[in-house]
Amino acid sequence: MKINKIWLTLGLITTGVISRIWLRSLLPAAPHFYIHLANASYPIFMIDAFFIVATLSLIAGRYIGKYGFIIPLSIMAISDIYFGGGLILLFTWTGFAMMAFIGYRTKSRSFSTYFGFGLLSVLAYDIWTNFGSWLGWYPHTIDGFILCYTVAIPFMLWHILSTMIALPLATLPFEYVKEHKLEEAKPSAVYEGMR
Repeated sequence: MKINKIWLTLGLITTGVISRIWLRSLLPAAPHFYIHLANASYPIFMIDAFFIVATLSLIAGRYIGKYGFIIPLSIMAISDIYFGGGLILLFTWTGFAMMAFIGYRTKSRSFSTYFGFGLLSVLAYDIWTNFGSWLGWYPHTIDGFILCYTVAIPFMLWHILSTMIALPLATLPFEYVKEHKLEEAKPSAVYEGMR
């Protein structure tokens, strides 16, 4: 069992690092779609590779267990060697670790509960990382705070949409294996009758 978790951990980390680097090279710089109001442009939608690490963070928590946070931290640490970064790394890395913890909290719950907590974890991640953005790049005023969270709405919409599509697709194989392992672990009716 521990060997399987080690291989799963290495597989998730490898998938996350390769996917994040590969997708980032394919996607144009965000945001992508703007609305023009009062002589200003406001982003309304964008595309990024957030959903990869978010989905793998939730999967890590649910299927690896309490040390699942190591997976998103490893993905971010390895791929950020390639990308670089600043103070926001403190918030993005801990945000993904938080998502793994939320995934862990759903370990013994239904898939629909896991999916719902997945949605909440995306919102928590965005609230947390936008706070880091406000600390790093916006005036430390109420207006700066409101501006930071308003400008982040397109990112949050993409994060919700992309993760809610990717999460069930990526998780269903794990659920299938989990259910079959539970079936195999149950004693057969014949055996039970012989006891």
